[in-house]
Amino acid sequence: WCFAIATIFYYLNFSIEVGALLAGMTLSLSPYHYEISSKLKPLRDFFLILFFIMLGSQMGFSNIYQNMWIILILSAFVLIGNPLIVMILMGSMGYTKRNSFLAGLTVAQISEFSLIVVAMGVAVGHVTNEILSLVTAVGLITFAGSTYMILYSNKLYPKLSKYLSIFERKGKKVDEHKYHKDHDHEIILIGYNRIGYDILESLKKIKKKFLIIDYNPEIITSLSKEGYDCKYGDADDSELLNELNFSKAKMVISTIPLIDTNLLLINKVKEENKKAIIAVVSHQIDDAVRLYAEGATYVLMPHFLGGKHFSTMIEKNELNMNKFLKEKIAHIEHLNYRKQLGHKHPVHEER
Repeated sequence: WCFAIATIFYYLNFSIEVGALLAGMTLSLSPYHYEISSKLKPLRDFFLILFFIMLGSQMGFSNIYQNMWIILILSAFVLIGNPLIVMILMGSMGYTKRNSFLAGLTVAQISEFSLIVVAMGVAVGHVTNEILSLVTAVGLITFAGSTYMILYSNKLYPKLSKYLSIFERKGKKVDEHKYHKDHDHEIILIGYNRIGYDILESLKKIKKKFLIIDYNPEIITSLSKEGYDCKYGDADDSELLNELNFSKAKMVISTIPLIDTNLLLINKVKEENKKAIIAVVSHQIDDAVRLYAEGATYVLMPHFLGGKHFSTMIEKNELNMNKFLKEKIAHIEHLNYRKQLGHKHPVHEER
């Protein structure tokens, strides 16, 4: 398909590269794009290595020395400026400073596509080798710099946290009137979407006082309008955990499948209330075992629980088609309702 489209573009006097790009874009819309991507990955990596070797061979070190200050300024703008832009935008949308900071770090580098564009510019004579060397040097610096920034983001954030508060605008006001630390909430639910929704439905039935924590300002606004006690924030944020009153809680539930976040939460809850029931989520067996060892009362593993639920259905319904059809109708209604709420099931490529 890619070769055919590239050939057609060539005979139409267009660039072969543009034809291949459009062919790849059409394949990405295919329902089989995961399978296609996995099969082409070795070939893609091979040509990617060749591409960077080609860029390196065309770099002129004399040009780099002559333009060192320009390279450093552009690199600083990308490494610092890009995250700042993202933090400003996300802050205006009401996201926490931590989420804004972590999201900003992911764009702290120039894209590989910009290198491709510059390389094509050199090939057609629109761009000089000096510019290619400059852009390549900026790419190398930002690739390396952003990689370390992302890897050590959990260590960077505590050091920069107090300076990032200016990026929190709407978020601080979302739940200001809905939560007070002196409230005695028996249950604290951290994370509302997907799993948290079903848990909330059960909490309403048992008629216990509960508090909902979520990092999405839209969810908090919606829950506030419905009259629920809720607080806007990220469970990774130690400042948020210090604000919560775990000493009166009888149960703390985290639907976040990140082990570091859950370990932090478990330690914090245990410090204030050793009798509280702590339920967390994990997608890995080793992580679940570690969470149990650190003090979790129960670890939810969605895939295993799904299999267990269906096995219970088999025991209950046996081979009765009518009973399974009733389950099917109820499930379709539930899925359509969840879709209306904007809930999405996470995509997992593992098999």
